[in-house]
This record gives sequence, structure tokens and C-alpha cells, in this order.
Amino acid sequence: MMIRLIKSMFNDLKFRGKLLLSHLIIALIPILLLGTLSFYQSYHAQMKELENEARSSLDQVASILDYKINRYNMLCEFLVLNREFSAVFLKDYDSNYFRMYLDLRDVVDPLIAQTKLMDEDIEDITFYVSGDLLGIRGNILPLAELKQQPWYDGEKGRRWIVHDGRVYLLQQLISNRRESNYMVIAIHHDSLFADLSRLSEHISVSIISGDRGPVYDSALPMDTRETTVLRKPLHNVDWTVEYTISHANAYLNALTIFKITFFVIMLSLLITFCLIYIFSSNFTRRIVRLKNKVDKVEQNNLDVVIYSSSRDEIGELTNGIAKMLGRINCLIKRVYEAEIAKRESEYNQLIAQINPHFLYNTLSFMNWRAVKKQDIETSYIVSALAKFYRTTLNKGKTRVRVRDELDNIKAYIDLQLIMHDGGFEAEYDVDEELLGQEIIHFILQPIVENAIKHGFADMADEDRLLLISVYRTGQELKLSVHDNGVGMPPEKAARLLLAEGGSSGCGVKNVNDRIKLYYGQEYGLTVESKVQLGTTVTITLPYGQ
Repeated sequence: MMIRLIKSMFNDLKFRGKLLLSHLIIALIPILLLGTLSFYQSYHAQMKELENEARSSLDQVASILDYKINRYNMLCEFLVLNREFSAVFLKDYDSNYFRMYLDLRDVVDPLIAQTKLMDEDIEDITFYVSGDLLGIRGNILPLAELKQQPWYDGEKGRRWIVHDGRVYLLQQLISNRRESNYMVIAIHHDSLFADLSRLSEHISVSIISGDRGPVYDSALPMDTRETTVLRKPLHNVDWTVEYTISHANAYLNALTIFKITFFVIMLSLLITFCLIYIFSSNFTRRIVRLKNKVDKVEQNNLDVVIYSSSRDEIGELTNGIAKMLGRINCLIKRVYEAEIAKRESEYNQLIAQINPHFLYNTLSFMNWRAVKKQDIETSYIVSALAKFYRTTLNKGKTRVRVRDELDNIKAYIDLQLIMHDGGFEAEYDVDEELLGQEIIHFILQPIVENAIKHGFADMADEDRLLLISVYRTGQELKLSVHDNGVGMPPEKAARLLLAEGGSSGCGVKNVNDRIKLYYGQEYGLTVESKVQLGTTVTITLPYGQ
């Protein structure tokens, strides 16, 4: 359903929109793929570089820490392997306190002072013994106190212990007794692990003892879901240094590169869009121009000039439509001429039904008899009838001057006035400069006949008025027939040009059709009417044709 909807929306787009959308999609896919690939490549490159730097730092830190521990181990060996120093803890003084004092003063104290002097990070050196030395010095304590320390594990030999933020180096002394004596060197915690506190904020470092668990932990907050762990065991103690590397830094660096890449992508898309818009506009401009001209043809404007000098498919299509339009115009002209010929033939057949020679002779004889009998009214009627038919027949010509058309309608109105006992008045408003203009023949009589027959029905004789006007508006010639009769509703007035009228067959619709055939669809009759206010029928013809 979604695919069908997208397809329908795409089909409804304008051709330029389809070109823009398709080209943008084609350009967008490789650009997005390139941007995504660059992000992942930069991310992995950042991670690789970060791991290499961390590994190098880990090796360096482990070496420094190994060196410090080895140095303290050598100090322990320096003290323990000193014969005079070890002999002090092996002698049996048997309450000879003076001799014990001399040994401590001359052997132990100078050696301890020398050791502290060699390394200022040594906070204190304490001895835990079970022999005669107890109570002589403050740094010589009973072995029982050592066993009470929370960090003491009871193991023999040399031990490195980190507890509660303090570092202890526990060294067993040479002894002949069952209970061993111990020397404990307290080392400054921060000095031992000083190099670990200067690492990057994206690296968390910890030291793990093989049997005692964590020894040191930097406790940096980080997301452990995206981390890399590097390990390095120390040679001189059972410790392992662990680096936990957060990927956040590499991600942020890659994201920075991606933002720059994204900006370049957006700039590329903007430039691509502008170029595509220019090319598509240039490509579709001729199609839009051709469509506009075809729309005009669809609106019955067949005089549109369509031509293209291009030799591509659009140019060939344009010229093909132009040729087709030319053939259509030719066919329309032929049909139009055939229709005119048909109308002329019908009109000529109508006129030919009257024998002019016989009609004129008869009317002339009737006029002579009326004059002989001094019947002036009959003579006037016969003269008007003769004039009407003479102007109507017009010697078989289809075009007359406005003057002759007015003579014809005046003769017809005279006859109607006689037949209706002067039941209406006729007035003329004619521009004298237009009397010489040629128009098609016999176009006023059906309209005047319709006005007298239907417009003046059921009206008082003294109120009837018929006004015939001839005037010019711009390049149009107007002939107007107005009556102040009963009028008609607008819908009936609109149907007047759709129905045949007049007993002779040359009704109002016939006049309208003849004008459109001769002069074009923009000319013809217009009817304006209001009930009880009258009707105006206006004939519009081209001026000067």
C-alpha cells in the first residue's frame, strides 16, 4: 500500500519535479554512503591510534612501576643481606641491654637512616620481632601486633601489600627462631603510583594482584559497554596493570570529522541541487512551452505558431505537432468553406423560390391599378412591399452595405406598421459614417420580426417603441434592435439562440450561425432581456471587413 501511494505521488509530480527528485536520490545515495564510510573509517582509525598510544603508555607505566618496585626490593635485600644488621636480630643478649643499645645505635639506626636518605618516599621502617629487642626502639614492635594488622596475610617471604591507601613492603628477616621476624617498609602511596594519575581522562587504570584482588583503581566514570581492556603484568611483583580505554573519545573525534564531512555533504547536495535545477529547468522549459501552446490549441486557438529548431526528440515532437495542427487547420478551413457554401446554397434556394420577374411585374400592375383607382393606401403598401423584396433579393448577392440593409428593414417596418395600424413607433439611431460598410445580407429582419411578434404581445399600442441603432465600438461594428416589450427571463433569452425562429426558416439562430460562419466564433448575436422592461438584441460584426 505504501509503495503504491509513493508511486502514485511520484506519477502526479510535474516532469521537472520528477527530474529533480530522481537526480537528488541518485546523488544522495553515494554521498550518504561516502559520509557513513568516512565516519566508520575515521572512528576505527581513531580507535587504532588511541589503542596504540594507550599500549605505548601502558608499557612505559609498567616499566616505571617495575623499576620502582625493583628498587625497593633491592633496598630490602641490601638490609637483609647485611651481616651486621641481620646479626642484631639473631643475637641472644641475655639482658645485656648496653650491648643491645650499642648494636642498635651503631648498626641498625645508621643503616635505616641511610636507607631513608636513599629514598625520601619511604615513610617509615618498622620491625616486628619476638626476641630481646622489644621495647628498645619505637619502631621495634611485638610480632603479635603484626598479626593483628588487617592487611597481614600470614604468608612467608617478601610481600607487597596495598591497604586503605597505604603501601607496605613486608620482608621476612633471617632468624633461627621458630617465629620469624619481619621488617615492614611503608612507602608513600602517591609517589609509587604517581605516573598512573597523569593519564588521559579517557583511560581508566587499575592494578590487580594475583591473589589479593585490586591494588589500585583510578575509578574514572565511563560506559563499560564500549571499552577496550589492555593488560601488562609486572616482572618484579605479582601485579598486572590494566588499561580500560573508553571509545567515547574516538567516537567524539570521529563525530567531529563526520560533522565536517556532513557539512561538505550538505554543501555538495546544495551545489548538486542547483546544478540539477538549472539543467532540469533548461530541459523542461521547452516541454512546458510546448504544453502551454497545446493548452491554447485545446482552448480552440488554432492560430498558435509551434516551431522548434532543435533536432532532438522534443524538437521532433514539437514540429510533428505543428504539422498536425496545420493539417487540422486545413481540414477546418475546408469544412468551414463547405458549411458556408451549404448555407449560401440554402439561402440562394430560398431566394430562388421567388420569381423576381413575375413578382416585380405583379407588384407594378397592382400599384398601377391602385393609382388608377386613386387608392393611395394600397399604392403605398405595394410600393413598400416591392422595395422590401427588391432589397431582400439584392440581385442574388450575399453582401450589402449598411445603408441597403437599413432600407430593407425600413420597408419591412413600414409594412408592419400598416398591418398593425400604426400600433408601435420605430426610431433609428445610425452613425452616418457607417452606412458604407459592407455586411452580410438579411440579418436585421428576423430580429425585428421577433421583436414585433413576441416583444409587443399584450401591450398597449401607445407604449410600443422599436429602436434600431448602428454604431462602432473599437474594431467592432454594432447593429442593435431594442424593444420596450414584455421581455423574457434570462434562461429563455439564453435558449433563443439555440432554437430556430421565424416562419421562413431564417430565424434568429440562423442569423447567429451565418455570422459565426462568415466572421468567426467571436462574432454573432447577444441577447439582453428583463421581464416587463424589454429586450435588446445586438449584432457584433468586424469593422472594415
